[in-house]
Amino acid sequence: MLHQLCQLLILAAAGLLAQESSDADQKLHAEAQQILALPAAEQDLIRLVQIDLSLSNEKDLASLETCRTILRTLAVSENETAMEHVHAIFENDPERRGLAAWALSQSTTLRPADLQDWRYMVRSLHVVSGDDAASVMKALMRFRVRANKPQWVRQVILIGLQMTPEQQPAAVNLLRHWTTMPKGKDSWKLSDYQAWFAKEHPEHPEATLPVDSPTRKWTLTSLQTEIQNLESTHDMVAAGEKVYEKAGCQKCHRRSQLGQAFGPDLTSLGWRRQKKEILQAILFPSHDLNEEYPSVSVALKDGRTLNGVLSSGAEGMMSVVSNAAVREEFPRTEIEQIVNQKISNMPEGTLEPLTLDEIKALFAYLTSVDGVPKPHGDELE
Repeated sequence: MLHQLCQLLILAAAGLLAQESSDADQKLHAEAQQILALPAAEQDLIRLVQIDLSLSNEKDLASLETCRTILRTLAVSENETAMEHVHAIFENDPERRGLAAWALSQSTTLRPADLQDWRYMVRSLHVVSGDDAASVMKALMRFRVRANKPQWVRQVILIGLQMTPEQQPAAVNLLRHWTTMPKGKDSWKLSDYQAWFAKEHPEHPEATLPVDSPTRKWTLTSLQTEIQNLESTHDMVAAGEKVYEKAGCQKCHRRSQLGQAFGPDLTSLGWRRQKKEILQAILFPSHDLNEEYPSVSVALKDGRTLNGVLSSGAEGMMSVVSNAAVREEFPRTEIEQIVNQKISNMPEGTLEPLTLDEIKALFAYLTSVDGVPKPHGDELE
C-alpha cells in the first residue's frame, strides 16, 4: 500500500513539473509573439535569442513554430548579434541546422551578394528537405556564384528525388542554374540529370537514393524514428562506449582517446552531424564518400593489389588500410597504378550484430558532446 502511494506521489510530482514547464513555455510563446508583432529594437532581438535558446530543446509543435519565426526574424534583421546567433545555431546545433538555413534563405533578398549565406545554404543541402529545401534552393538561385563540386550537384538531385511534384521545380531550376547543359535541354527532368551525372562524373557514386536491403535486420525504415527521437542519458553514453568497441568502430575511428585514426575522427561528431546523417552513413557507407579518406585500389609491381584507404607512411613509403583495419606498407616506387573506388572502405552491416538497446546506446555515445569543445566557440552561450 505504501509502495503504491509513493508511486502515485511520484507521478503527481512529475505531472506538476510538466504543467509548470508547459506554463513556462506558454509564457515564452506569448512574450515572443508580443515582440514579433512590433518592429524589434536591439534589446528585443537579444530577448528573442534568449527565448529561442530556452525553447530549442522542446519538441512540441508550438515551440518549433515559435523558434522558426524567431530565427527568420533574426536572419532578416541585419543585426550583428542576431545574425551571430543564427550562424551559431547552424554550426553548433546540427538538429536545427536545416532550420537555420531556411531562416537564412528568407533573408537573401537583402544580401544577394553575401557569399557567407551562400556557403551556409550549400552546406545545408545534406540536411534540408521538403519546403525548407525548396526555399533554400530558390535562395541559391539568387546568387550568380555556382557550385563547382560534383557532390553538390549530386546532392540537389538526391533532394529533388525526395520532393513532391510541387517542390521539384526548385531542384530542377537550381540544377539548370548550376550546370552548363547542352542546348535544347531546358525541359530536362530529374531523371535526365541523374543519367547526365552518371555519365559526366563516373568517378562519383550515382545520384540514386539508398535502398534498404531485405536481408538486413536493421534498416533505415526500422531505425530512423527510434534514433531521431532518442533521448540519451549518462548511463546510455557509458554503455555506448562498450558498444563502440563491440561493433569494431575503434579499429578505424578515434573518439577522444579510444580507437585508431585510420578513418575520420568521431570525437566532435555530435557537434557536426545530425542523427539521421550518422545513421545513413553507417547503414549505407558508400552512399556519400569522404573526400579526405578516399578508397583506392593500388596495383603493385610485384603483382599484388591492395584495396583500402591510402595514406603516407615513413619516408619514401605509403600504406593502405583495408576495411578489416589491416595496414600494409610499401615503397612508393613499387606503385604501378592507383585507381579510386566508388565503394567506401567502411564495411556494411556494422549494426547487424547489435540489439536495439545497443544501437541506441551507440548513438548516445557517438552524439554525446560532454567534455567535447564546440568546434566554433561559445556563440550559443
